[in-house]
Amino acid sequence: MKIRLLAAAGGLALLAGCATTPEACDPYNRDASLVAKLSCDAGGGYRARIDAGEQQVELDQEENALFREIHRQISEQQRATRSELRITNQQHHELERNVQALVTRLQHRSQDHLGLQHQLNDLERQMAADPGPSASEAEALSERHAHLEALQQQVERLQQSLGYTP
Repeated sequence: MKIRLLAAAGGLALLAGCATTPEACDPYNRDASLVAKLSCDAGGGYRARIDAGEQQVELDQEENALFREIHRQISEQQRATRSELRITNQQHHELERNVQALVTRLQHRSQDHLGLQHQLNDLERQMAADPGPSASEAEALSERHAHLEALQQQVERLQQSLGYTP
């Protein structure tokens, strides 16, 4: 009779172990009976919980790797953007320097033109103040010819100072 009772209790424990689910097997449950713990251990409830936990850790590690990759890509884009911004700023400053140099050069050149304009005005005044008739026509022609050559040379110098070739 004792043997039958023991066999019945063993069969019941075995059947109880098969009837437990992994969700019902909590290793941190201190209130679980010895039979419940044995049935969870024998039925694989604890192992199923451990496997589920390990699978969750693997999934979390994969997600963490994806997050790290996204973070790396964002950092690269930030570095590239900073680099592009720095290059753009450098190009902008260089452009400003070139524009300022051009404006300065044009201002200087316009002042030169004003000086040249004054010289041309002087030449016109000299031409207007042409010497009167000399004692003889031949002398008058030679003086005018010399005066015209002098004026021609001044005009050529003006053209050369402006950068024009005669």
